[in-house]
Amino acid sequence: MPTFLILKGSSVKETIRGANPTALRTAVLSAAAEAAKGGAAGGGAFFSGKGQTLGSADRPSATAAARGVQMPNLGAMASSPGAYSQGSGLPQTVIRFVGLYLQTLFSFVPAEAAEQSPFRVQKAGTGGRVRTVG
Repeated sequence: MPTFLILKGSSVKETIRGANPTALRTAVLSAAAEAAKGGAAGGGAFFSGKGQTLGSADRPSATAAARGVQMPNLGAMASSPGAYSQGSGLPQTVIRFVGLYLQTLFSFVPAEAAEQSPFRVQKAGTGGRVRTVG
């Protein structure tokens, strides 16, 4: 059996047992009207303080820019996804994986398509293809 409790402060003001929509509606409306009049515990002073931010009380949390978190460059990602995918972050890795997957999926010779793909992993500074020992 469902039981609904209407609270005022930390005490139970009213208890409604069973599926009685009329009684529930009446109890909620009366509690809302009482709260609007300022009759709630504390004189309606709930949430009147400045509150807390994530972090500690002494040192509030910093914004993403202050922490050094960089957002992905959407312009570089859209204009040259192959060059953008050569980075080492998570967005670059995801773009590299999806690019290689789609390019090899729709080719007749997947190994050759992967070697010639702009999404392939390149050695830093050389720009050359990675070769396998065979």
